[in-house]
Amino acid sequence: MISIPRSPTFSAVVAALALCTLASPTAYAASDLASGSAKGSLTFDDATAALSYAAAFVDQKDERKPVILLLSDKKLPVEKWTSEFDMMLSATKFNGIVFFLDKEGKVFRTDVHMKDRQTGVAGIFELKLDSPTSKDLTGTATATAGRSDKLEVAFHATLK
Repeated sequence: MISIPRSPTFSAVVAALALCTLASPTAYAASDLASGSAKGSLTFDDATAALSYAAAFVDQKDERKPVILLLSDKKLPVEKWTSEFDMMLSATKFNGIVFFLDKEGKVFRTDVHMKDRQTGVAGIFELKLDSPTSKDLTGTATATAGRSDKLEVAFHATLK
């Protein structure tokens, strides 16, 4: 049997590592989050938003019928939305990120909404879905390494 010394320094290091792990949003299991919620943040264009809400719907007006996944700083009225146009025409301003998913659950477009602006982005953010074709969309999203833009969020959205 190996004996590990229990010095105050050792205990402090273990405690600090545990805190870092717990503070990371992706340390949370997305499936443990309540449907409609997200836990994490987005930093883009020198602004940071806490992402607390997750929602998803199918764009009925697009012939491809993509799933639109929204991770935002406020609850959005997605129950009224049937297309991307409803989202664009809504007077609701929000900060967050929107992923457009094909039938296999692969991202084909990503938009960032920050500081009352919508910006299309490519190759900056990565989305990992636990089960890409499920009605319960759980997973994580992160920023690619080496960028000033940051994204670290776990989410659970039920497709309406």
